[in-house]
Amino acid sequence: METYQVGLIGLAFFMVLALLAFSSWRRRISKQQLTLPKPIWVSGSTNGFKCLYVATTFADRPLERVVGHGLAHRGEAYLLITASGLEVTRTGEVSFLIPKKDLIEVGAVSAVIDRAVEKDGLVSIKWKLGSQELESHFRFVDANLRSRSLSELSSLVGA
Repeated sequence: METYQVGLIGLAFFMVLALLAFSSWRRRISKQQLTLPKPIWVSGSTNGFKCLYVATTFADRPLERVVGHGLAHRGEAYLLITASGLEVTRTGEVSFLIPKKDLIEVGAVSAVIDRAVEKDGLVSIKWKLGSQELESHFRFVDANLRSRSLSELSSLVGA
């Protein structure tokens, strides 16, 4: 067998693996979009607490990322407390509202899925989307801003 043939076989094998990974990801997105209702989309605002959106997971399955309805990707975000609830504005992604009535709990954690930070370095917001409980996680670089946001967000729970 010639060297180029071995290379072609290797390339074909790699492409098959990449195709399988891509189709698996698309299948997961489709499945979640069928089982989870759409969040309430908002136009978004760059007011509020500046942070990083890390991930949204299922509350009962903390190692499973919510990928449906555009919630998969991390990035810069702003959290704005409004009369209706908490607006999550994400740069380059869909922005959504967590209604006050759907907020369950606000706390601080040190790790989520693939991100570990200092003790209590992530703000975790537990909320309901339809009948499913989710947890969205946010990273604040400034500890003072993190504690201020925790305090203000905690006041929303049960309001």
